[in-house]
Amino acid sequence: MGLLGYLDYDLTLTDEQCQLRDAAREFAARVLRPTGILLDALPPEAVVAAGSPLFSVLRQAAELGYTRLGGSPEIGGMGLPPLTRYLVLEELAWGSVGLAGVIFFSTVPADVALGLQNLGLGSRELVDELALPAYACTDGSIRGCWAVTEPDHGSDSLAIVRPDLSARVGGQLVARRDGDVWILNGQKSAWVSNAPLATHAMVNAQIDAGGTLDNGGVFLMPLDLPGITRGRPLDKHGMRALPQGELFFDDVRVPARYMVLGSEMLSFYMENHLAMFNAGVGCIATGLARAAYEAALAYSKERVQGGRPICEHQSVRARLFRMFSLVQACRTLSRGVWVHNLTQLERGQSARLEHSIASKVFTTQAALEVATLAVQLHGGNGMTKEYPVEMFLRDATALTIADGENAFLAQLGAAFL
Repeated sequence: MGLLGYLDYDLTLTDEQCQLRDAAREFAARVLRPTGILLDALPPEAVVAAGSPLFSVLRQAAELGYTRLGGSPEIGGMGLPPLTRYLVLEELAWGSVGLAGVIFFSTVPADVALGLQNLGLGSRELVDELALPAYACTDGSIRGCWAVTEPDHGSDSLAIVRPDLSARVGGQLVARRDGDVWILNGQKSAWVSNAPLATHAMVNAQIDAGGTLDNGGVFLMPLDLPGITRGRPLDKHGMRALPQGELFFDDVRVPARYMVLGSEMLSFYMENHLAMFNAGVGCIATGLARAAYEAALAYSKERVQGGRPICEHQSVRARLFRMFSLVQACRTLSRGVWVHNLTQLERGQSARLEHSIASKVFTTQAALEVATLAVQLHGGNGMTKEYPVEMFLRDATALTIADGENAFLAQLGAAFL
């Protein structure tokens, strides 16, 4: 039996889709993989410092359209259908899961503004003010983040989709109405992805002091308002190419138009937003699992032990077979969930959060197993930074923890079964 390499089982892919996928793979191999390895070795402050190669990556990604895959061509977007967007994102994550995350989060405020309008909740004014400039941006200078987690509230903040499981506690970022503005005070945690470099944010905040997290709202807002400061970038074990850090709000006066959702619609919208977000994590984890598998497969053909390449040893082939099976299962589940949920949202219909959770949990756990096996197949070399599987394992470990996945699974996942 021959060794199992990459194979896309979808025979309905068009020539255009394959060309876009292959172009993303070339960009990932030429730019994202080497830059991701370089950024992984830098101190977190250097990753976001002026002149960092991270900004060159964002500029190139924006030029190629990877920061505006959604949105119609009429407003500057690529207008790619859900399946094509998945193909591109998986390739970017194959190159660097951290940099794919930077690109993915950069689109959040613009995509949310447009998505709210599709669901009949948003305003054309915010699309014009926030989404159109982002879709027209081709130099990577407009960058987004989602500020939801707080120092004492990770999955607590997300349990709004299941009120029976919600923690009846107060938030650490509180918004108070004052005439035509909202005044924000408090902070978000060090785990806000892209916070050290974001220009705009989707911000979840509790409404009025003395309340609880389920009485909250969502703001789409620029981050250059007076009173907003940032903490130091987080020094992390894995996914070091994805900057994360705190946001502090000190009497920040936010125009009322930036308050896009109140508590009455928060649960409905957050369920759909989380469905799309978790589906994206499933896609990114799949790209990482594939990167680890392909690195191990290539190494097994080169490394000689016992007088022959180690890929000819039965125990090695058994592990490669397990890794291949996991990668293909990841792609099938995550792609199906992504396409279904994004299609539903584009039609103005609700997505299925429980399926996105299944995709995220399965793919992140599978990526960790595949990356662990990849390191083991490299032997002692797998413990050195000379080979990328060492970084892949740290990245995979981070993915199983990111966004409170373990707590989120325990708190919500079982409730959907």
